[in-house]
Amino acid sequence: MIHGVFDPICGLTMLDVNKETPTPPKRGDGAQTVLRAALVLRLVGRFGAARFSDLARESGLANPTLRRLLVSLIEAQLVHHDQETARYRLGSEAYVLGQLAKPEFSFHDLARDSLARLAKLSGDCAFLSALDGLSTVCLHREEGQYPIRTHVLNVGDRHPLGLGAAALAILSTLPDAEVEDILCVNGESIRKARADLDTSTLSQLVADARVTGVALNPGLVFPGSWAIAAAIRAPSGEVLGALTIAAIESRMTPERQQELSKPLLDEVRRIEKLLARFGSGGLAIGKKG
Repeated sequence: MIHGVFDPICGLTMLDVNKETPTPPKRGDGAQTVLRAALVLRLVGRFGAARFSDLARESGLANPTLRRLLVSLIEAQLVHHDQETARYRLGSEAYVLGQLAKPEFSFHDLARDSLARLAKLSGDCAFLSALDGLSTVCLHREEGQYPIRTHVLNVGDRHPLGLGAAALAILSTLPDAEVEDILCVNGESIRKARADLDTSTLSQLVADARVTGVALNPGLVFPGSWAIAAAIRAPSGEVLGALTIAAIESRMTPERQQELSKPLLDEVRRIEKLLARFGSGGLAIGKKG
């Protein structure tokens, strides 16, 4: 099964927290405070420049509680408050912790050149997503040169497994029984994004991906935004994440899907060779076991 472990934004071990409803777990006072602070920190990271109202809405915390947590995070230099804009950003200590947590050759680093090549070749957006528990999280977005782009996925965004090309590509590597279990567990989150999306459609897309090696998202997350993705494996065989090329619907015809599938799979193989060369210990965010 897949378990939630490492969060790339704040670098803390915790269970997968759904982006839409990040309700803090109920624990003892001390543990609850730590988990709430971690939640606020990762939300600041996602927004980049967050307003207090943004953090209050997304965290579900009462305003006095949120203020106390922000004051503590600012004192620890994990969060910076811009007095002119009244927005919150990650502080210098958050950057230091991120560098300390980073292995010598991270999964992200090894994929950067591939992302640049795919964006240049396609003219569209290329993404790197990592497996994190029962979700995927976007680690990198590389812009192409085509003037009309799809802007539906940003760094730090999460999708439940089953929603999006990267998630479908990852599911295609798993046994049918596990895919069924995951779609059942993630059903509510998937329906929140697309109420009309049924599991039979997702199961067919997973089956198709097993045949071609490439998963297709035919505008299921946002109408008009299509994508293809291929899963990336560690030398051990476990799935680490996926590479994705996303474009507007008119640029993702069946012919172009086939045209882009080969370079996409070629780049996946390049990354997997680099993982084998440099090792993949600690590179995965989520693990399958």
